[in-house]
Amino acid sequence: MGLFSSVSKRLTRQYIAVIVEENKCKIRQKIVKNSDLLHLEDYSFDISSKEQLGEKITTFLNNLQEEYDNTYIALFLNTLGQGIIPVCDENILEKYHIDRKSIKTICVEERFMMYATLIDVKWADKLFQDVGLDFVFSPFLILDYFIQKEEVVTGQVTLNILNTSNALTIMISKDSRLLYGSFFNVAKDENLLYTDYSEGEELDDDESFDEIDLDEDDVEMDEIGNITDNSNFVNNVLKEQANLGAQDERIIKYLSAALREFYSDNLYESEFINHAKIYDGAGIHEGVMAYIENELLLDTSAVNISVRDAIINLSEKEVLA
Repeated sequence: MGLFSSVSKRLTRQYIAVIVEENKCKIRQKIVKNSDLLHLEDYSFDISSKEQLGEKITTFLNNLQEEYDNTYIALFLNTLGQGIIPVCDENILEKYHIDRKSIKTICVEERFMMYATLIDVKWADKLFQDVGLDFVFSPFLILDYFIQKEEVVTGQVTLNILNTSNALTIMISKDSRLLYGSFFNVAKDENLLYTDYSEGEELDDDESFDEIDLDEDDVEMDEIGNITDNSNFVNNVLKEQANLGAQDERIIKYLSAALREFYSDNLYESEFINHAKIYDGAGIHEGVMAYIENELLLDTSAVNISVRDAIINLSEKEVLA
């Protein structure tokens, strides 16, 4: 161990995890020295729009930074224009209908490649322009963080789902190998592709981004997973679940669309899924669970998780690397 890393580990550090949703900003503060936890606290702020933090939150974060020199702020990127492919090769992005010029990519241990549009990157930069930002973590990286904690079952194809307050992240894997992934904002029907995040700057043609069109009119609830009007799920679950909200319906719709793409698109090694694992950070509705278990006929397990914990743990890993 070098002298610098030895001294570095004895410093007091402050880690701040930030999740920005449609009308909430959730923050976790963790202060550590050596391996000792000095302070851990959660905060929640109302915001009028995810397009700006507002003076109250900006001042709060800047005040936290003034207290400790070694402060690291990390953002959970839950915007629409991102995705993942099961290989680390930018040369085949066009094969997946992805414009290479309009995205930023990150390869993870040669296992898969995550990407986000330049529009998403500009959004994060502008949102934190008065605060500063040290790390931005993809929901795929957060989901993979939890997947890697699980024991590998040889030959099992697993539908891994990260359920958060406003998003659905999907990764289908077999023997620690990614087969398919997709991300959806389920809080509302959102399209960030035409939002200008640089003052006075218009998007060039090469900053467009191909994605699945999932407008409400395209996939009706009675079309989910080829469900017919006489389906047991429609008759005995959806119609009896009077409290199934619009967001729950979107989760089912988008999940169905993702599975249709996985099974039908030749780009993916589509094998029969035999298990579903839900990493639940928001409280998944029993109607969604019923759809996965009864209609998809998948053995399903669920575990409660904290996305903010994962953000901080990944931040610590980056800082101490």
